[in-house]
Amino acid sequence: MDNKKKATPGGLRDKPFVDIFFLESMDETIFYNYQRYDFYQLLWFKKVGSDNRYLIDFREYEVADNQVVVVFPGQIDRLNIQGKEGVLFAIHNDVFFRINQHLKSPYLSGYLSNIFIDLDQRTTNILNTIVELILLEREAANRLTIMETYTEAFLFHVASLFETKNQRIKVDSLVAELMRLIDRNFIHERETLFYSNQLGITPKKLNQACIRGTGKTLKQHLQERLVLEIKKEIRMGQKSLKEIAFDLRFNEPAYFTRFFKQHTGYTPTQFKEQESVL
Repeated sequence: MDNKKKATPGGLRDKPFVDIFFLESMDETIFYNYQRYDFYQLLWFKKVGSDNRYLIDFREYEVADNQVVVVFPGQIDRLNIQGKEGVLFAIHNDVFFRINQHLKSPYLSGYLSNIFIDLDQRTTNILNTIVELILLEREAANRLTIMETYTEAFLFHVASLFETKNQRIKVDSLVAELMRLIDRNFIHERETLFYSNQLGITPKKLNQACIRGTGKTLKQHLQERLVLEIKKEIRMGQKSLKEIAFDLRFNEPAYFTRFFKQHTGYTPTQFKEQESVL
């Protein structure tokens, strides 16, 4: 079937959706610069080509043929898609949430984000069939309920493969929920008490659970998330440094600069000017 859609996920609307794209049919410049979307992306790399690097949130990964990875809302990525073949799912947040309510997968929860899954031949055959069904539905009625059902089946097989190969990984549900709370609230809430109240646990016990589960304190996670957001905003290039500092609730530009340099070794200006700095 030759239903390869020549489009980009940037034009998707706010209402719930599932859509599918093919890397070999997309504009090669789409992933050339850092991009950030407010929905989930699932990439299935069938053939990687000569350049196997993939940057997600300034971390460089090496991609192999026949791997799948989930990119979460708010993350930024950069990829050379020249010579690559594969499938990109764009999934509205509400749709993805409903799917994972059924699957309850730690892989899809975000706590173990950006883990690349190697597909075996059996799973590959199943996923190819599901993609064909999605294409048929999209070209016909494009009913969201059916598209969501097929997408859930796709994610079920990916998540099952992950959990089969990683049975020893135990996800602390408290820490997983804490990571989600940090991601949603770190700009306005940077005190341990807020998060302990949200989770119904004392600040001391929450911090102990955080250290036990991640090796870092809650404060360290908040600082790292803030630094990451500053880097994202600088790389996106849509705001001035003063606007970034203001939006992230830094009262003084000097403190904004000191904070960033303390955690990265660069001033915001140096980071902005040095393209070689991830």
